[in-house]
Amino acid sequence: MKAKEIADLLNYREYGREMTKMEEQLCKDFGFVVVFGASDDLIEMRGCIDDEADCYNGGKLAFTKHGFHWKENGDGTGHWVGENKIEAIWCGDSTVDGEVISWSYKTDIPHETFMIYEEDEPYCKGIVFSIDDVK
Repeated sequence: MKAKEIADLLNYREYGREMTKMEEQLCKDFGFVVVFGASDDLIEMRGCIDDEADCYNGGKLAFTKHGFHWKENGDGTGHWVGENKIEAIWCGDSTVDGEVISWSYKTDIPHETFMIYEEDEPYCKGIVFSIDDVK
């Protein structure tokens, strides 16, 4: 199975019903991570990584093969831990690739994309990548 096949399977899913438990297990078995947005403040990972992180208004996050980890600096600030980077882009009413969507993602990790819809309108441009490409 390839990332493109997973992306094609998830393309056009409805917000709140992005993946079934069986599909999450399939991704885990075949070594894939699926990333998509939820609400106006969450980045979700399913498959080989099962985690979520707060990213209100978007931002740059780091992660490991085990997921997201926020480390407090002791002065009221903190930082994401991990060599892998992903940028969660809160688009609001902005246009991305010709469509108005709420969430989009950027990463240097090789990936495929898919679109989640909410009430027949594009909501989130999610990504799928191989856990083998994660450091």
